[in-house]
Amino acid sequence: MTIDQPQKISTNLEELTQSNSATTMNMNDLNKPCHPEWGVMREQAFHPLAFKHQRDLETHWEKGEVIPDFYFWQASLGGYCMADMTQNVVLSTEGTFVLVRRIVDGAAHPGRRKKKGGMG
Repeated sequence: MTIDQPQKISTNLEELTQSNSATTMNMNDLNKPCHPEWGVMREQAFHPLAFKHQRDLETHWEKGEVIPDFYFWQASLGGYCMADMTQNVVLSTEGTFVLVRRIVDGAAHPGRRKKKGGMG
C-alpha cells in the first residue's frame, strides 16, 4: 500500500457494511472469539511454536516488553532457539526464520490438563 494517494473514507453506513470489501469488517466478526498465535514462517508456511512458548511470548508482548533474547527449546526447529522480538526473527541451528504473531479465529488452546493428584 502506498500513501501517495489519499484514500476515500466512507461515512455511508451501507458502504461500510458491504461484505465484498476485504478491509470492511462485519459487526458479527467483533463478537467471534479470537486469540493471538506465535510461530515462524518456514518454507512459506506458518509453523506455530509450542503453546508454552506462545504463552510466554504473548505475556511479554502484553506487558510491552519486546525482548531481544528469548531462549527456548523447539524440537521442530532443531533444538535450542533464540527469538528476537525487536527484529521479529528466530535463530536456530536450522537457520533464521521470521517470527510471526497473528490473530486467529476461535478460542485459545486451553493448555495442558493438570494431572489428577492421587496415587493409583
